[in-house]
Amino acid sequence: MTDRTPTRRNRPAGNLHSIDELAERWGVSTRTVRRQIKSGALRAHRIGRLVRISDADAEDFLKQNRED
Repeated sequence: MTDRTPTRRNRPAGNLHSIDELAERWGVSTRTVRRQIKSGALRAHRIGRLVRISDADAEDFLKQNRED
């Protein structure tokens, strides 16, 4: 029997957001969000041709880029 405890890698993604939704929520352009994904700073999930960002990945990105 295997342990089914969610880990960082296989935990449920929660809500998934499109690039447009995230850009609007953060008050930036879609190009800015795409640039962050391309650079690897923001993790994204590709589902066919769709690109989605989970709540957890968006939150991680914001925490890593916070200025105190």
